[in-house]
Amino acid sequence: MEDIKFIIFDLDGVFYKDEHCIEGGKEIVEHIKKNDTEFCFLTNNSNHPLNFYKNRLEACKISVEEDKIVTTGVLLQNYIVKNFSTRSSIYVLGSSFLKNSLYKLFDFDDTNPDIVVLGMDENIKLKDISKVINIISDKTKIIASNPDKLIPKKETFGLECGVLIDIIKDMTGKDIKVVGKPDSFAYSYIIEKFSADKKQTLMVGDTYETDILGAKNFGLKTVWVNTGNKLPTSIRDDNFLRIDSLKELVKFL
Repeated sequence: MEDIKFIIFDLDGVFYKDEHCIEGGKEIVEHIKKNDTEFCFLTNNSNHPLNFYKNRLEACKISVEEDKIVTTGVLLQNYIVKNFSTRSSIYVLGSSFLKNSLYKLFDFDDTNPDIVVLGMDENIKLKDISKVINIISDKTKIIASNPDKLIPKKETFGLECGVLIDIIKDMTGKDIKVVGKPDSFAYSYIIEKFSADKKQTLMVGDTYETDILGAKNFGLKTVWVNTGNKLPTSIRDDNFLRIDSLKELVKFL
C-alpha cells in the first residue's frame, strides 16, 4: 500500500446510503489529502448530475471538486460519442437527467433507434420496459450503465440496472455493452482522465462483482469495505484487502 499514488473510491455503500453518511469517509479523505495522494470517486449510478453527488459528499463533511466525480452518466456520454456517429438515433430508459443529457447529443427515436441506453430510475414501470423490448431491432445496439442488481440504501436495497439487463437480454437475445464497473472502459477512462499509473492505483468499494473483480481484472490493487453489499459466500479469492470501515484504511496507506 505504500506505493499507492491514486485511489478510486466507490460512493453508494462506501461513503453514504441515501442521505445517511457512513463512518470513516471524512477521515480517509482528510488523510489522503494531507499525504498528497490523488483520488477520485467512481459511481455506477447514472441518475443525477455531478453536483448531486458533490452535495451528498458535502453533507458528509467531505469537500471535493465535481471534476473528481465520475458517474456512469459521464461514461455513457463518452462511450457513445467515441463509438457512434452523431447522426445516430437513440432511446433512453433511465432517469430524466440521463435522458436530457443524451438527447442533447443524439436524435430521439422511440420506434427504431440505432442505440438503446439502459440506466435506472425509481419511476420505471413494466410498460416502459415492454416498450424498449418492442423497439429493439436487429440494428439496435444496447448500452447499459452498470450490471448491479441492487443499490445499498439506509436500511434496505433498491433495484438497479442489472435487473433491466437481465430482462431485456432474455427477451431479445442481444448482447448488451456495459460501460460502468466492472467493465474495463470505466477503469480505462479513469486512468486516462487523471493520468494515473495502474500499478500505483487502488480501488476501494463494497461490491465484489464490480468494484473488486473489475479492478483486479484491470490490474489494480483492491480494498473491499464491509459497509454496503456483502461478499458472495461462494468466492474463493483472498487477493484483496478486507476492512470494516474506511477508518481502517488509514493505517494501510
